[in-house]
Amino acid sequence: MSALLWPLRLVRSLALFLVELVRANLRVAVEVATPGLGMQAAIMVVSTRTRNLVEAVLLANAISLTPGTLTLEVDEDTRDLYVHTLYAPTREEFLARVARLEDLVLDMTRLRGRGSA
Repeated sequence: MSALLWPLRLVRSLALFLVELVRANLRVAVEVATPGLGMQAAIMVVSTRTRNLVEAVLLANAISLTPGTLTLEVDEDTRDLYVHTLYAPTREEFLARVARLEDLVLDMTRLRGRGSA
């Protein structure tokens, strides 16, 4: 992907993150209104595709900004994240949600997009 498209990817990624943020807020609001309806709390280790600590920390912050999740630790050597979540019906579903956030962060931080080497 061309570096010329980076500004468009940045705007798109920010908009998609806002959508994810609203969805998470609505889910937490429903949980507050109906306690115990869908909470399945867990702490999970998430391997990332980040190349440096800046990308890992930005991803950790994006996860923590999303209601119902909190990044507990970033492993500086492996850039693995330790994440507490209130909603983890399956590990695969949770990792898919984190992967969507990671795609957005990598599209914002890499001039040629998340697939660039």
